[in-house]
Amino acid sequence: MKVAIFGGDKRMLFAARAFVNEGHEVFVAGFDHLMSLCEIQVCGIAQAAEECDIAVLPVRPIADGCLNTPFSEEKIQISELMKLIGDKPVFSGCANQIQPYVSGKVNDYAAREDFLWRNAELTAEGAIGLLMDGYEGAVFGTDILVTGYGRIGRCLSSYLKAMGANVTVAARKLSDRAMITLSGMQAVDYPETDCSAYQVIFNTVPALVLDESAVDRMREDVYIIDLASKPGGVDFQRAEERNLTCIHALSLPGKTAPLAAGTIIKETILKMMNE
Repeated sequence: MKVAIFGGDKRMLFAARAFVNEGHEVFVAGFDHLMSLCEIQVCGIAQAAEECDIAVLPVRPIADGCLNTPFSEEKIQISELMKLIGDKPVFSGCANQIQPYVSGKVNDYAAREDFLWRNAELTAEGAIGLLMDGYEGAVFGTDILVTGYGRIGRCLSSYLKAMGANVTVAARKLSDRAMITLSGMQAVDYPETDCSAYQVIFNTVPALVLDESAVDRMREDVYIIDLASKPGGVDFQRAEERNLTCIHALSLPGKTAPLAAGTIIKETILKMMNE
């Protein structure tokens, strides 16, 4: 099979290598300054689109109205790329962003539960790595708040608890709070959350759950890591005004574990084709 990978970050390059390791012929486009990459053919979008049997786009395929190509200075219009690909199968994350530009179906590998859980695990690992790199305290014995108990919140809170942190999780659903308690952690609803009690706060909710009033109650030495997609769940402006440490950590798997993330993309796409 001939696979073309268009744009993306490091995880897409590792996905390309994973396809090659399984015996597929791979083309990559949207990466400046790459002359060669093992057995992977580096080329322009026209050649890659013409040669391929399937087209693979990034987890987040669009940035500023164009193909997401952080390693390229060239602006590639999505509409132009989709015309070149034609009716060949397209695999992408965030398929709703691509769907308006294609006549057929976009296969969304990032919407599958198996991908989402494995990606959540990598995000949780990356988040703990960020904490250990920048926070001057230890995880063990630290009072940590995790807002949200979705996939990332579940992975992250369980890892932190295993490392000896005193973990509190804020969640809206009664069933989630029951599960949190059964897992040996403290559970609170958002109105009950006393933000002044925590040395470290992780947000996983893509909504403003840590607003101005919440930020105003935080300790001066708090360490905040927001893992939610833009615009995040923290009032960043107020945190900056208070000179609090607040990191908006986006797309962590592509930054902290691109090899594993790329392999997961390849495995998910092949599963979808087999099914």
